[in-house]
Amino acid sequence: MAFLIFLAAGPPLGFLLIWATGMMFGYGQPAASYGLSAYLWTFGFFAIASYIAGGAQALFLAFVASIAQAVSRTGLVPFRPVFLGSLFVTVAYAVFVMVKSASPPAWERLSIFIVLHVGSTIWCWLICNTVLWPFRRRSDQQVLA
Repeated sequence: MAFLIFLAAGPPLGFLLIWATGMMFGYGQPAASYGLSAYLWTFGFFAIASYIAGGAQALFLAFVASIAQAVSRTGLVPFRPVFLGSLFVTVAYAVFVMVKSASPPAWERLSIFIVLHVGSTIWCWLICNTVLWPFRRRSDQQVLA
Protein backbone atom coordinates (compact mmCIF):
# COMPACT_ATOMS: atom_id res chain seq x y z
CA MET A 1 0.00 0.00 0.00
CA ALA A 2 2.79 2.43 0.92
CA PHE A 3 4.59 1.65 -2.33
CA LEU A 4 1.54 2.55 -4.43
CA ILE A 5 0.79 5.71 -2.49
CA PHE A 6 4.32 7.07 -2.79
CA LEU A 7 4.67 6.05 -6.43
CA ALA A 8 1.24 7.28 -7.57
CA ALA A 9 0.82 10.37 -5.39
CA GLY A 10 4.41 11.66 -5.13
CA PRO A 11 4.90 13.41 -8.46
CA PRO A 12 1.44 15.06 -8.57
CA LEU A 13 1.90 16.33 -5.01
CA GLY A 14 5.22 17.84 -6.03
CA PHE A 15 3.47 19.45 -8.98
CA LEU A 16 0.73 20.81 -6.72
CA LEU A 17 3.41 22.27 -4.46
CA ILE A 18 4.93 24.07 -7.45
CA TRP A 19 1.48 25.23 -8.56
CA ALA A 20 0.59 26.56 -5.08
CA THR A 21 3.93 28.35 -4.80
CA GLY A 22 3.38 29.98 -8.18
CA MET A 23 -0.10 31.06 -7.11
CA MET A 24 1.27 32.60 -3.90
CA PHE A 25 3.95 34.53 -5.77
CA GLY A 26 1.45 35.57 -8.42
CA TYR A 27 -1.07 36.89 -5.90
CA GLY A 28 -2.05 40.45 -6.68
CA GLN A 29 -1.03 40.21 -10.33
CA PRO A 30 -3.70 40.67 -12.96
CA ALA A 31 -5.20 37.32 -13.90
CA ALA A 32 -5.05 36.13 -17.48
CA SER A 33 -8.40 35.75 -19.16
CA TYR A 34 -7.96 32.22 -20.46
CA GLY A 35 -10.83 29.80 -20.65
CA LEU A 36 -11.23 26.81 -18.39
CA SER A 37 -10.01 24.48 -21.13
CA ALA A 38 -6.64 26.27 -21.24
CA TYR A 39 -6.21 25.83 -17.49
CA LEU A 40 -7.19 22.15 -17.67
CA TRP A 41 -4.81 21.55 -20.59
CA THR A 42 -1.96 23.21 -18.68
CA PHE A 43 -2.79 21.20 -15.57
CA GLY A 44 -2.85 17.94 -17.55
CA PHE A 45 0.42 18.73 -19.33
CA PHE A 46 2.26 19.48 -16.10
CA ALA A 47 0.74 16.48 -14.32
CA ILE A 48 2.20 14.20 -17.00
CA ALA A 49 5.48 16.12 -16.88
CA SER A 50 5.61 15.61 -13.11
CA TYR A 51 5.68 11.84 -13.63
CA ILE A 52 8.40 12.18 -16.25
CA ALA A 53 10.53 14.45 -14.05
CA GLY A 54 9.80 12.83 -10.68
CA GLY A 55 9.14 9.21 -11.52
CA ALA A 56 12.58 7.86 -10.60
CA GLN A 57 12.65 9.78 -7.33
CA ALA A 58 9.14 8.61 -6.45
CA LEU A 59 10.10 5.01 -7.26
CA PHE A 60 13.12 5.21 -4.93
CA LEU A 61 11.07 6.72 -2.10
CA ALA A 62 8.33 4.13 -2.67
CA PHE A 63 10.89 1.37 -2.10
CA VAL A 64 12.20 3.12 1.03
CA ALA A 65 8.67 3.60 2.40
CA SER A 66 7.61 0.01 1.74
CA ILE A 67 10.76 -1.40 3.38
CA ALA A 68 10.33 0.93 6.37
CA GLN A 69 6.68 -0.13 6.69
CA ALA A 70 7.63 -3.81 6.58
CA VAL A 71 10.16 -3.31 9.38
CA SER A 72 7.85 -1.12 11.48
CA ARG A 73 6.18 -2.73 14.46
CA THR A 74 3.01 -0.67 14.12
CA GLY A 75 2.47 -1.21 10.40
CA LEU A 76 2.69 2.52 9.73
CA VAL A 77 5.43 4.21 7.72
CA PRO A 78 8.08 5.80 9.98
CA PHE A 79 9.03 9.37 9.16
CA ARG A 80 12.82 9.26 9.55
CA PRO A 81 13.66 6.75 6.75
CA VAL A 82 11.38 8.51 4.31
CA PHE A 83 12.79 11.93 5.21
CA LEU A 84 16.38 10.73 4.91
CA GLY A 85 15.52 9.05 1.60
CA SER A 86 14.17 12.36 0.35
CA LEU A 87 17.38 14.13 1.33
CA PHE A 88 19.39 11.35 -0.35
CA VAL A 89 17.45 11.89 -3.59
CA THR A 90 18.24 15.60 -3.41
CA VAL A 91 21.96 14.93 -2.93
CA ALA A 92 21.89 12.37 -5.76
CA TYR A 93 20.32 15.00 -8.00
CA ALA A 94 23.05 17.51 -7.12
CA VAL A 95 25.77 14.94 -7.84
CA PHE A 96 24.11 14.00 -11.14
CA VAL A 97 24.00 17.66 -12.21
CA MET A 98 27.63 18.18 -11.19
CA VAL A 99 28.76 15.14 -13.19
CA LYS A 100 26.64 16.07 -16.19
CA SER A 101 27.53 19.75 -16.43
CA ALA A 102 30.93 19.77 -14.62
CA SER A 103 29.78 22.61 -12.38
CA PRO A 104 27.80 22.65 -9.15
CA PRO A 105 24.09 23.43 -9.43
CA ALA A 106 22.89 26.89 -8.52
CA TRP A 107 21.96 27.24 -4.85
CA GLU A 108 18.51 28.53 -5.78
CA ARG A 109 17.76 25.48 -7.90
CA LEU A 110 19.03 23.10 -5.22
CA SER A 111 17.03 24.80 -2.47
CA ILE A 112 13.86 24.66 -4.58
CA PHE A 113 14.52 20.97 -5.23
CA ILE A 114 15.01 20.30 -1.50
CA VAL A 115 11.76 22.07 -0.59
CA LEU A 116 9.91 20.33 -3.41
CA HIS A 117 11.09 16.84 -2.49
CA VAL A 118 10.79 17.20 1.26
CA GLY A 119 7.36 18.84 0.94
CA SER A 120 5.93 16.20 -1.36
CA THR A 121 7.52 13.47 0.79
CA ILE A 122 5.85 14.81 3.93
CA TRP A 123 2.49 14.99 2.12
CA CYS A 124 2.87 11.41 0.87
CA TRP A 125 3.88 10.25 4.34
CA LEU A 126 0.81 11.91 5.87
CA ILE A 127 -1.52 10.46 3.23
CA CYS A 128 0.02 7.01 3.58
CA ASN A 129 -0.24 6.92 7.37
CA THR A 130 -3.78 8.29 7.24
CA VAL A 131 -4.82 5.48 4.91
CA LEU A 132 -2.93 2.86 6.95
CA TRP A 133 -4.12 4.11 10.38
CA PRO A 134 -7.21 1.85 10.61
CA PHE A 135 -5.08 -1.19 9.64
CA ARG A 136 -2.22 -0.58 12.09
CA ARG A 137 -1.03 -3.37 14.35
CA ARG A 138 -2.25 -3.07 17.90
CA SER A 139 -0.72 -4.69 20.93
CA ASP A 140 -2.72 -7.30 22.83
CA GLN A 141 -2.60 -5.21 25.98
CA GLN A 142 -4.28 -2.20 24.39
CA VAL A 143 -7.85 -1.69 25.55
CA LEU A 144 -10.32 -0.82 22.84
CA ALA A 145 -12.97 1.66 23.92
